[in-house]
Amino acid sequence: MVYVREMSDTNLTLIVSGKLWRNSLVMQDEETGTLWSHITGEALDGPMRGQFLETIPSVQATWRQWVGEHPDTKVLKKEEEVTGSRYETYFRDPERAGMFRVEWLRARLPGKSMVYGISRGPFALAVTEERLASAPLLNTRVGKDSLVVYRSDDGGVRAFVSRIDSLQLAFSLAGESGQVRDTETGSLWNLEEGTSTAGRLEGTRLVEIKVLPAFWFAWSNFYPRTEVLD
Repeated sequence: MVYVREMSDTNLTLIVSGKLWRNSLVMQDEETGTLWSHITGEALDGPMRGQFLETIPSVQATWRQWVGEHPDTKVLKKEEEVTGSRYETYFRDPERAGMFRVEWLRARLPGKSMVYGISRGPFALAVTEERLASAPLLNTRVGKDSLVVYRSDDGGVRAFVSRIDSLQLAFSLAGESGQVRDTETGSLWNLEEGTSTAGRLEGTRLVEIKVLPAFWFAWSNFYPRTEVLD
């Protein structure tokens, strides 16, 4: 998750609070002491309670893929090399689903199933890793919004609102080049950037929305009424 730190004309400095909410990390800002959910960006307690941090869509990608698309990118680098994680045993154990016993939708998917979650207002959708591995392009809906979800060759998953003004679009793969074509105008699209590369809509950019990679137990705990594509 990536959030804008500016809130009410204040640049927040966010740190790990040491607290958990629904088995997920809670951040705290040093300026006001407000506690923030790292899943939803909502202020849970403190002077800013009820406010939300603005989200910037992000994607997990290989360095080769990312730097190829963004050659002038800046890099946030740790001072020391990261060689492992204290949570490796936890990640490998399929029975360990969070630090505390909470209710989640156990009957729907295994707890450690990786899903890509999308929320739009009160509506939510979870797309499984297996579904995207077999069908990397999905035309779907979340609430009233028509969306296209795309998984690139390096595994990065992005989602876009599939509407340009009043024109509703549906997409399909166009050969093996990684390009996509919309049914309505025949324009070609690069859905790693959300832009049309050729055709009537050339140069048009779709609105990108947040996709959250998460374990099923965590996503369903936050969004118990979520739809699932698996």
